[in-house]
Amino acid sequence: MYGINILSWLSVTAVPLAPSDIGLEPHEETELILWLIAAIISIVPIVVFFVSYLRVRKPVLLIATSAFFIFFLKAMILAMKLFIPTYVDEFWWSVAAILDIIMISLVAFSLSKKA
Repeated sequence: MYGINILSWLSVTAVPLAPSDIGLEPHEETELILWLIAAIISIVPIVVFFVSYLRVRKPVLLIATSAFFIFFLKAMILAMKLFIPTYVDEFWWSVAAILDIIMISLVAFSLSKKA
C-alpha cells in the first residue's frame, strides 16, 4: 500500500527540470535526470578502479572498471532523451537489459577470480 502512495507522490511532485519544449512529462524528466546523475556518479568508481589497476596490474580491477563503464554507457543511453528531443528509447531499453546482463556477468566473474 505504501508503494502506491509513494509512486503517486513522486509523480505529483516531479519538477520539470529539462526545457519544456522537448515534450516530456514531469515524471519522465525526473527519471531522465536521475539516470544522468547516476551516469555522472559512476565516473568516480571507473576512475578509482582504473587508477588501482594501473598501480597493481590485477585483471580483477580491470574487469570491475569495465563493469562500471558499461553501467555509465547504459545510464547515458537512458538519459539521452534529455539532449535529443527526437530520441526514441523503446529499443534502447532492450539494449539496457543486455548491458545489465553483461555487467552482472563481469561482476560475478571478477568476484570468482582469485585476487
